[in-house]
Order: sequence, then C-alpha cells, then structure tokens
Amino acid sequence: MRYLGGKSKIRKQISAYLESVREGREYLEPFVGGAWVLQEMSGKRIASDGNDALITMYKALQDGWVPPDSITEETYQEYKRNQVDTDPLTAFIGIGCSFGGKWFGGYARSAGKDCYAKTSKNSLLKQLPLIKDVDFRYGLFHEHNPKGMLVYCDPPYEGTTQYGAFKSFDHTFFWNTMREWSKKNTVIISEYKAPEDFKCVAEFNSQMGMTTGKERPVRVERLFMYNGI
Repeated sequence: MRYLGGKSKIRKQISAYLESVREGREYLEPFVGGAWVLQEMSGKRIASDGNDALITMYKALQDGWVPPDSITEETYQEYKRNQVDTDPLTAFIGIGCSFGGKWFGGYARSAGKDCYAKTSKNSLLKQLPLIKDVDFRYGLFHEHNPKGMLVYCDPPYEGTTQYGAFKSFDHTFFWNTMREWSKKNTVIISEYKAPEDFKCVAEFNSQMGMTTGKERPVRVERLFMYNGI
C-alpha cells in the first residue's frame, strides 16, 4: 500500500544493512508506517505506530479481515470527518485511498476505478504472509523501553511534508530518546540529516514518488547511528 515516506523502493537495501548488524537481537520498529522494511526482516519482530488506526488495520488483516475493492468518494469523506481508530477501514481509506498515501490528503482517482482501493487491497494481501507473525502494538515511540534490541526508526523527516495524522513532531525529543536507547540497544535511524553526534553508516539513492513531471528527482536516504557513547 502506498504510504507517504514509505521505503518500498529501498526496503531490501535497508533490511540487508539492519540484518548485518543484528547479531541475533529481537527487532523493534516503532514507526512501522507501510511496513516495507518490516516485511523484509527475519525472526521475532515487534512493530508499533503512533497512528492507532494503522495498527488496528494490521491486526485486522492478521485476523482475516479483507479490505474492499472500492471506496466511493462519499465514503471517503465520511471517514475523513469521523476517524475511528478501532475501525480497520479508517487507515485503509485514510492512506490507501488518498493521493500519494498521505493521511486523508485527498480522494485518489484513476481511470476505471472508484479510487485506489483495489490496488491497496492487493498490495496488503500480498504483504500479509510476510507480516503475519509480527507483534503489532499500539502506542507512541517513546512508550517503548527497549533493552538489547535492534531498533529501526523511520520518523517523520524534519523539513518535509508532514504525515498528516499528527499535528507536529518533536524532533529534539526524538533525537534525545535515540541517544538514551543507544546506550542499551543497536539503534538505526532513517533520515536525510541528523545531529552532529550521529554518524551516517549507509546511504541509498531513491527516486521521489510524488511529482507530476516526467523526471522524478533523486533523493539520498541515509541511515544514522549515535556516535556519542
């Protein structure tokens, strides 16, 4: 399912690096988003997200829920007005049927379809076997207290289009939390840039998806680790 800021195009490169430094640790991903990197990881995996509706959708998929083939614009607008976290359709519509995968960022249309629902449905059902045994949990990232884990964080990037499900994101608090977590875990962060006490350990070229021009600009995605221990 298309997701704003998702890592579908570089998921294998990121997961390969993560596995190379894993050393048998349990895996935690507290900004699961579209679950693209998550689906490539092996072993015991715990995933959460600050958007409870998204976790509801993943849990429902694990329990056998099947998304619809189509969503009308009227239904889209109804769910936009009344966003119920306990309804799996909320995240499916808010992301899978929205332009660019941005949270209720506008009803997505295409020729011959009511919206992108069928494409999103097929994508999720294809992904399901790869995330069937993931331990999905509700909650914000700082509610975790990891110890001895491999933690991969893909937070909202500073200075970019915001996800939409949250009014703001405290980047200073995030980086301070990463410093604390790094004392007892291996912590890898996706971003374009990081504070000076974090080092870039890998970088990948990725073409930007949301553009109307023929030539899509290339961005450099980077992985960072805390270097101040």
